[in-house]
Amino acid sequence: MRSARTIWLWVLAAPAVQAAGFGPPEGTLPLHPLTVTVPAGALSPLRSASLFREESSTGAAPTYYLGAGVAGSRLQIPDSPGATAWQVVPTADCVRLEPVPPALLHTPSVQAVLVQQNPLPMECAAAFEGSCTSRDDKLRITTTFEGRRRAARVGGGFFGTEGTIDTTFYTGVRTLSIEHLPSRLVLRMQERLNNSNGYSAPQTAIRYLPELQRLLLLGASEAQGMPLAQCVALPPR
Repeated sequence: MRSARTIWLWVLAAPAVQAAGFGPPEGTLPLHPLTVTVPAGALSPLRSASLFREESSTGAAPTYYLGAGVAGSRLQIPDSPGATAWQVVPTADCVRLEPVPPALLHTPSVQAVLVQQNPLPMECAAAFEGSCTSRDDKLRITTTFEGRRRAARVGGGFFGTEGTIDTTFYTGVRTLSIEHLPSRLVLRMQERLNNSNGYSAPQTAIRYLPELQRLLLLGASEAQGMPLAQCVALPPR
């Protein structure tokens, strides 16, 4: 496993090639790089940071935060060692991530975005194939596969010694598409699989902020084995 914070789905102990990960996105939606400088020993916001929000008292757009290893105010547990917090600050181009003290995410006014409140349903970008639509009907995320499938039985359990289980090996290309429905603009990224029963599921690395008209790709794709941090400035409504 390349990172404990990336969700990879595979069968334990199966003799499979590890999922390759999605390559850099391409398409017609405006894409901007995000600069993320993580101090030594600190957790990165890429791939599985939690999303927090603070409502405005003036009716303005909420303030969004990312927390890596931060428990937040709802859970009465300490943060993980190396916890980091970042404020999502809108800019003319897209956003910047500004480090803030993790304690800020423990204040009562800052709340974690729960699964039921997430602008993207939890099934988005989670399955091998499938499609979902954001709760405001503005974004559609679709994953498709073209290639060969091979059914097999492999050893189950951590050491592959607990009987056998059914699995499928894939050789081909998975394509993850993110479409802005009002404008029909789209981004696509591809993952190449070679006789692998593992695949990447980057749902926790895709964060949609509808009030800001921004989409964050926080390690959803990679280049030369390194996760990419990118921001999409969505067209006006």
